Amino acid sequence: MRKIQAVVSLASKALVPGCATDRRRLMRVMGTAMVALSAFTMPAKAALLAYDPFDVDGGPSAYLAGDDNTGINVLGGQNPTIGPTPFYAGGWIQSGGDAQAVRDVGSLAYPLFPQSGGLVTDSVQFDCCSFGRSGREINGGLGGGREPQTIYQSFLIDFGSQGTDDPTQFGFRGYEMWNGGIGDSFRSLQLSVNHFSGVNELTLQVTTGSGTQAALVNGGGLTLDVLEGVHLVVLAFDFNPSEDDIVRMYLDPTDSIEANWAAAASIAVDESDLFITHHSAISNFTFSGGGHIPGRFDEVRWGDTFADVTPFLTPVPEPAAMWLLLVGLLGIGVARRRRG
Repeated sequence: MRKIQAVVSLASKALVPGCATDRRRLMRVMGTAMVALSAFTMPAKAALLAYDPFDVDGGPSAYLAGDDNTGINVLGGQNPTIGPTPFYAGGWIQSGGDAQAVRDVGSLAYPLFPQSGGLVTDSVQFDCCSFGRSGREINGGLGGGREPQTIYQSFLIDFGSQGTDDPTQFGFRGYEMWNGGIGDSFRSLQLSVNHFSGVNELTLQVTTGSGTQAALVNGGGLTLDVLEGVHLVVLAFDFNPSEDDIVRMYLDPTDSIEANWAAAASIAVDESDLFITHHSAISNFTFSGGGHIPGRFDEVRWGDTFADVTPFLTPVPEPAAMWLLLVGLLGIGVARRRRG
């Protein structure tokens, strides 16, 4: 604000050097314009239920960077404090021998999306395979016929690639949620490609006691090759004990206004039927050789609104652009005064 006031004062003296009264009027006009402009260009601060950037820089929220190939500091068993609310009930749980690790190699990057810390991934082992599955318990779980609730989650994910391996043997790569434990028998949601089941395109699938429903993301066509690179996924859960529970999925939004984006996939299940107790990092099972690149996972956010989990940074205009806008507003004000 002090910088805005200084700019306004200097500009008013330069534009109206003689009359103090006119300068004061001009300062009021310019000050209002500058404050409005600064509010427009500053990124909004969103309130989160939980944010996990997989920090590796020390402190209670940090992970120990590790290597699942050597078994050093694997993800399973690590229990950093993730806030700002007590969203998680405990640390990460490893599924069987399927270890993963947090790597201190920088965060996954997505345009205009803030990120920090490391990321979760798997190693290619024995010149043949990559396999990893881990989950973390949500405090109290979600859904299950309780009070109506809408909650949002976002994360960055890279599904990896086949590299020099057989392109048809990509295995299972995706994101999972479970009810009551970790593993196939507990699965309540998956967003994945899965050659073991003949699912060659990215598919959202929800499983409850009433059965399994699936929907192709974006109507189909998102094979592993097409998915190459980093994607922002937003999941919206509408839980309601007297109506259908609905899961909506948004793929690669570029702003924080939910109304601007159509759901890439949506599934409705019988009321009170969907219950979620754990969510995964990326789950990766590929046995096609040593030339593939495993998936990566990062930047988990939970919030009450779409905007809470999509805190895009608004580009700040260059100084020249700010002055052009300010001069334009000033010209409008002077023209109106002359007409009056």
